[in-house]
Amino acid sequence: MKKAILKFFIYFSIFFISNLISDILFKPHIYFLTAFSTAFGISLGIATIELYINKKSKEV
Repeated sequence: MKKAILKFFIYFSIFFISNLISDILFKPHIYFLTAFSTAFGISLGIATIELYINKKSKEV
């Protein structure tokens, strides 16, 4: 479980930083809430699916 939480934070920081960089490059304003919510949703989805796949592969 600790690995899943660590991977979530790694994914979150990567997506949050990349969203902020894309906002800086392509938009006139920086939208922190949009970057946060997008990064949170994507990271949570990836971490949840990865946890589910690992749990299923251990059962087989």
